[in-house]
Amino acid sequence: MRTWVAVGVASVLGFGVVDTPAVAAADDTRIAPVADIDQLARAPAAALDYQVMVGELLLLNGDTQGAAQAYVKALGYSKDPQLAQRATQIALAASRQDLAYKAAQVWARAAVHDTRAQRAAVRLAFVNQDSAGVQTFAPQLVASADSPRDGYEMLAQILSDRPGQADMALDAMSKLAAAHPHQAAAQYAFGRLALNYNRIATAASAADKAIAAAPDWSEATLLRAAIDVRQGHPDAAAKRVAGLKGSNRQRAEYQVALARMLLQAGNADAGLAAFKRAVAIDGEFAEARYGLGLVALSQGDLDIAARQFEQLYKTGAHGDDAAFYRGVVAEKRGHNDKAIAWYKKVGDGDHLFEARVRIAQLTYDQGDLAAARQQLHALAEQYPDQSAKLHAVEGGLLVESGQLKQALKVYNAALQDAPDDSDLLYARSLAYEKLGRIDEAEADLKHILSQDADNPEALNALGYMLTNHSTDYARAERYIRKSLKADPDNPAVLDSLGWVEYKRGQLKAARKHLEKAYQGSPDPEIAAHLGEVRWKQGDHAAALRIWHKAQVKHPDNAVLKQTIKRLTS
Repeated sequence: MRTWVAVGVASVLGFGVVDTPAVAAADDTRIAPVADIDQLARAPAAALDYQVMVGELLLLNGDTQGAAQAYVKALGYSKDPQLAQRATQIALAASRQDLAYKAAQVWARAAVHDTRAQRAAVRLAFVNQDSAGVQTFAPQLVASADSPRDGYEMLAQILSDRPGQADMALDAMSKLAAAHPHQAAAQYAFGRLALNYNRIATAASAADKAIAAAPDWSEATLLRAAIDVRQGHPDAAAKRVAGLKGSNRQRAEYQVALARMLLQAGNADAGLAAFKRAVAIDGEFAEARYGLGLVALSQGDLDIAARQFEQLYKTGAHGDDAAFYRGVVAEKRGHNDKAIAWYKKVGDGDHLFEARVRIAQLTYDQGDLAAARQQLHALAEQYPDQSAKLHAVEGGLLVESGQLKQALKVYNAALQDAPDDSDLLYARSLAYEKLGRIDEAEADLKHILSQDADNPEALNALGYMLTNHSTDYARAERYIRKSLKADPDNPAVLDSLGWVEYKRGQLKAARKHLEKAYQGSPDPEIAAHLGEVRWKQGDHAAALRIWHKAQVKHPDNAVLKQTIKRLTS
């Protein structure tokens, strides 16, 4: 079999090394007439070699488009699978999906047992929206795979990534499933694909058939559980998963899989319960304990979270991550010394940098700004690629401590090296605002938006700033609503929207958005705003309750104190 690789021009034309003196001494009558040479060039073998030569020369010149065209033309003279494979690869490199599909069809038909060829043909048929091609090559892909399960899994993956072609994908898979009604792998793949495209009833029917064909196949049962979750039946899913047999580790793994399904569906409480069951079944399963710790932490159950991370740290499983999150728990409890001690135990991994930054911030919280800045400077030397973020943190500490001019010096120096850094620009805008330099603050936020028009933080900050420092409430609200579109449940943005609505006299709408913001985050500034709206609505008792609750936790918050004094004096 010929191997289709880059070849020299002389080789393609059929010449070896040319002996110039011998040619000169040759009898001129032995040279073929021009007409004969032209005829030879039109012969199939010569035409094939010619197209390959052209393709390779074009590749050398960087013209992948022309090379793809030449190689596909070559397939008109040979159906060699290696030639077809190379033509497919060159066309894909040229982003010519149409030519790649032409080549892949030749390749797949010439190499019916080659899974790579069948996979390429199915994918390109799907990309080129050739329904007949998908249905032709899909069964061949399954037949060429190491096992039906492997084949159907590959097919489901190929057909899962184009929502606009869901009907084509499901039609092809349904025909395969109908042709093999008792083959669990076919029904399972059909169910997975249908679930991917949110065809829930179809997915449930296929999954049930897969379970009937293979009652002990855990993957089929887990698929059916995922459908239960999608249908809003978490208890049914839990019951189904609880019935799966296996070792303790396997049963714990099933619970972890269920927990992840539930979390993805937004059911954190049921997800937490599934992680608890996994740990109860196999307390040595680190992934279950780690998941339980993370979910408990996100739910605010600090006792459960602390136990999981301490156990993980003792056993060495997820050691650095466990130390970091144990530090987070301590910090949330207000135990800064313990938090710092845990953060110092993080010796490597994804959380090392963040742990070191948290140590600096907690050092500041303990009243030692100089030491905190020194730690941040040391980190900047250790992590030069993170210097912009570290300067932003340092500036933030200076702003918080009231050293606004010193903070500006830090920001200005950092922005000389990174003039477009959005974190630094955002931080500097806040410092400018506190100094009353509103035009400069607005300019920094607009600079961010000039690079990223949909930046939700900059949009919200600009809208909120205009609300507080201008009467252009209509423009402020446009910025805030654009931010909310990108981040619809963000309490800070909801607070901004409620506040600008209040400024515009829309008390009912303002109260609605501020209550939603306060439910998401009992921030003292949000409490101040919500209380003010309730006060203006005449419900002074409700306003006082909101403010008092916030004051208990945040007695020194300036906005809260000023709001209460302004309205109650």
